[in-house]
Amino acid sequence: MKYLVKIALGLFVYMAAVASCKDDDDSGITGFSIDKEDITMGADGGKDRVNVLSGGEWVASASEPWVNISPANGSGVTECTVSIDSTLINGMREAEIRFIPRGQAPCVMTVHQTGYGKMIYIEQPDVEIKASDNYDKRYFDVTVTTNVAFKMNTVYDVVPEKQWITLPKDPTVDLDRGSRPRTTKIRVEWMMNPDFDIRTAKIHFTPQKADDQLEQPAVVTVTQKASPRIEDNRSGDSLALLTIRERLEVGNNWNPGENMRYWDNVVLWEEDDKDLPKGENVVGRVRSATFNMINTKESIPQEVHYLTYLESLTFFGNTNTATKSITLEADVCSNLKYLKSLTVSAYGLIALSDDFVQLGDRLETLDLSSNNFNSVPAVITKENFPKLKSLNLTGNRRSVLSDLREAKDSSKYPDGIGLFFNTKEDNTLRRLFLWDNLEELRLSYNFIEGTLPDFKIGEEGVTGYSQDDVDAFGGDTIQYLVNEGVNIPKILPKMKRLSVNLNFFTGNLPDWMLYHPHLIDWDPEILIYNQMEKGLNSEGKMVRFDNEPSTFDAYFKAFPKFKEKYELKE
Repeated sequence: MKYLVKIALGLFVYMAAVASCKDDDDSGITGFSIDKEDITMGADGGKDRVNVLSGGEWVASASEPWVNISPANGSGVTECTVSIDSTLINGMREAEIRFIPRGQAPCVMTVHQTGYGKMIYIEQPDVEIKASDNYDKRYFDVTVTTNVAFKMNTVYDVVPEKQWITLPKDPTVDLDRGSRPRTTKIRVEWMMNPDFDIRTAKIHFTPQKADDQLEQPAVVTVTQKASPRIEDNRSGDSLALLTIRERLEVGNNWNPGENMRYWDNVVLWEEDDKDLPKGENVVGRVRSATFNMINTKESIPQEVHYLTYLESLTFFGNTNTATKSITLEADVCSNLKYLKSLTVSAYGLIALSDDFVQLGDRLETLDLSSNNFNSVPAVITKENFPKLKSLNLTGNRRSVLSDLREAKDSSKYPDGIGLFFNTKEDNTLRRLFLWDNLEELRLSYNFIEGTLPDFKIGEEGVTGYSQDDVDAFGGDTIQYLVNEGVNIPKILPKMKRLSVNLNFFTGNLPDWMLYHPHLIDWDPEILIYNQMEKGLNSEGKMVRFDNEPSTFDAYFKAFPKFKEKYELKE
């Protein structure tokens, strides 16, 4: 009996032990399994979950550093997180996660990650801009996300006379992260819309490499508003003046609600004006306008050509003139049939449009003083401007310089020093002095060096003075020029005001100048003889005239009747 009890007790202990082991093996799980064998992730990376069921302990490891599993070991039922980094490549990449359960064969899960496709993504593909704005505000930024180097080009809905969108020459993006897209901003500048219609353009972004194929096209559509319509009447003149004022940021204090007659620097045609143009409703139209205190980096606004009956036009005083490099465009040339006087002074001009010649049949006065011309514009000739009487090129200097040996130092003066030439090599001054119809020529305060041109009768169309010239001048006042001075050439015969002072001239004053009938009218002691103080020419020679007269005795001896007219009386 005791023996049976011992056997029963032993069986009880054995059953208890078996039950204990089953609890440790997690409710009867046997073997090893995972709920997925593949994970696919996009280029930006991310996380996924995998459930592991194991009857025993296991460990896991990834074949690539861009994949991580956590936890990496366990037993029973375990939820694991698989973390995948973002990729830097275009193509697909793969990795394996190997699960190794104790005493069983390994189990493998494959991770697939897609790469970035070739892309140029435009954040705002549609842009609307104003018809006009201040110069420093005429741009917009395009936010671009890309993983390829790209280029840009503009396609206009209607081919314009002048491109009105300016793209960066070399748009760049730092692709330092392989094929992972980077975001950058591209600045696009635009010009004012002179037309009365809306206009559009498309900016295309394309890969620099032809074999880079985009997933979808990248295009920015730009729509520009129309300008206000300017009509050919008094209201149109008013709107044109106000528009020019706005675009040049002019300081003119004009009240749009006030009659133009009361605007400063504006003159209207009156009914009793002697030169009143023929036409309908000309009275009250703008005859003269002056704009000063300007702030622009551009040419004269095209709205100027709506001022149909304009006779005199002045632009003066641009900010930081010496730093500007502006070409005077053709807008001032078209439609201004009555323009006789044009002043564009201290504006920052460096060139004139070839179309400037259109003003040749009407312009009488041209003032281009205090600009940045490096040479006299080639379009300004007596053939192109037969009616021109006054030409002013005074003060075309970018720099203050008294030694011309430094003038050609491009590192110091990358844009040049101003109106600089040598009369030995450049015939510009000679050409200007042969302009017979000129009554005023201002060339003061430039960088002209060399000698003043001399001429010979019978060459280049030059003649001497005739008895008719003497008679026209007033009898025998200049009789000397057909007697003892018969060999003196007739140069600039109508010139009443000539100035060449504060340049870098050397050598002799020519006889045609020393015995010119209007010499004293020119105030020669100040405006002719007086050259740059302590100035040195390109050869290092001190500038001065070798034969500068100290008195007018020789002049009055030749023209005794001038002595009574000009000599100061005690």
